[in-house]
Amino acid sequence: MDLPIISLPVQVPELMPLLLHPVAVHFAVVLPLVILILELINLVTKRKALTVTVYLLFALLLAVLTATYMTGVTDGKEAGPLLSDEGMAALKSHKLIGIYLIYLALVPIVLKAVTLFVKKPWVRIIYLLSFIGVISLTVFQAKEGGELVYNYGANVSSQQALQDRVETLEDEMEELKAGYEENLTLTNAALTDCHQSNMKTDDKVLVTVDENSSNTKAVKSDLTNISIQQELNSSKTATKPMTSDANISK
Repeated sequence: MDLPIISLPVQVPELMPLLLHPVAVHFAVVLPLVILILELINLVTKRKALTVTVYLLFALLLAVLTATYMTGVTDGKEAGPLLSDEGMAALKSHKLIGIYLIYLALVPIVLKAVTLFVKKPWVRIIYLLSFIGVISLTVFQAKEGGELVYNYGANVSSQQALQDRVETLEDEMEELKAGYEENLTLTNAALTDCHQSNMKTDDKVLVTVDENSSNTKAVKSDLTNISIQQELNSSKTATKPMTSDANISK
């Protein structure tokens, strides 16, 4: 079941330094344990000084949880673009649980104030149980943050370097692709020019062949005419002697 999305009335500074979230997380995990130990000691000693110290530590805990949230948002913005879809979903869930943790931390603080006015054992028991619940959620949140780092590579410098390398390779591939497309365009243009040149050459050859064919026909026609003329001359020559011989016999 998905938790309702809530937000904090806190503005995260734009100039918040990076990678402060791990430092803040250590304080957010250890400080509740210190408060719990002091409360257990105070059950026996019942010293007013310890009660005041616990209130001061609760105020410090709220400040630490808020700082943890703000540094987490800053680091999350840096890590988000490098995460997979599953990692991004885990980051959003981690952020939402962090907001719930801040609000839930107010519950034991309020119950602690109630114990000052209601001197009943069951009120103190509810207070301790609620505080143990907040501590458990804090530890769970720290575990989820560790998985974001070790399983998904959030804010890991090696992943950043890998991402930079991938972006460099993508830029090189784009340049190679652009060069290939340009060379392909030039090659197509050269092939088109060559094809057009071949077509012009073929047209010239056809014209030459047609001209040669016409010349050949003309030569054949002339030869035929000469051959006919020669035959006519030969027949005339043969007729003249025969006429002379006839005249002689007369």
